[in-house]
Amino acid sequence: MKIGEHLLSILSRAQTSVQIAAPFIKSHSLEKALIAVPKGVPVTCVTRWRPEDIASGVCDLEILDQLSERPGSTLLVHPHLHAKFFAADDLCLVGSANLTHTALGWRSPANLELLIELDSRKHGLSEWWTELIANSIFATDEMKFALAERAEALRISGNPIARPETDPEDVGEAKVWAPQCPRWSGLWEAYVGDEDQMPASAMRSAKYDLEVLAIPPGLNEERFREALTTIFRNTVIVHEIERLSTSGLTDAAAHDILRSLCGITEKEAARRWQILKGWLSALFPNEYRVETNQEVLLRGRNL
Repeated sequence: MKIGEHLLSILSRAQTSVQIAAPFIKSHSLEKALIAVPKGVPVTCVTRWRPEDIASGVCDLEILDQLSERPGSTLLVHPHLHAKFFAADDLCLVGSANLTHTALGWRSPANLELLIELDSRKHGLSEWWTELIANSIFATDEMKFALAERAEALRISGNPIARPETDPEDVGEAKVWAPQCPRWSGLWEAYVGDEDQMPASAMRSAKYDLEVLAIPPGLNEERFREALTTIFRNTVIVHEIERLSTSGLTDAAAHDILRSLCGITEKEAARRWQILKGWLSALFPNEYRVETNQEVLLRGRNL
């Protein structure tokens, strides 16, 4: 059975819920999938929905309207999603195929893809889905309109649109990102284009951090902070800080970590560590404290 027909067969057997996660979802492919799902069964979709995805045509904005029209159904956005997951109750397909005609063999020539049938109650898949939903952002009309504007600006700029799912060509040996903007709120000012509130150098840093974090456009200030907090928490650098600060992380040790992971000088590591502590104290006020007399970051209490 071709993978597209296998997917439709799985979806047609759903009785309580359908869960879909795919970076790229085309509207005509989603329509075909929704037709297969029995009436009354809610569908939850998570996609990437980045401006370059819309501009390059690998994902559609109309999918929000399609899901909004189906009772109980929802579209969420995770800007760093790469997994492909399709579940109907306790059966799921996991593999390489996005929800597109080319990936699922509904158009010729088709991609060579793989989807493996699994029990979604096993292999940690239920936990993975729960974490994905917790770290995703609800899509809104405001986000859709902002994405449309950003995508159109990319198309008419004349600049090459970054190919989805590719790494930059000039990174050399990959380095871990750590925030550069002195305060997290500077990212909000860059996000809304309020460039008079910061020095030019800080604004450049804020724009760089925004580009790395890929926070979806069209959010109000409260939802922006929620998205920033969620995405920031799941970065490599924060995971490493969380692991080490449980037993206490000295400034000197933190400098060593930043120099090693980020490939920066000792002076820059000291600066970035001050920035990191500021972000952590502001975004996670109930999780960290600093023993100021010993310059040790501890996790689990107020800073």
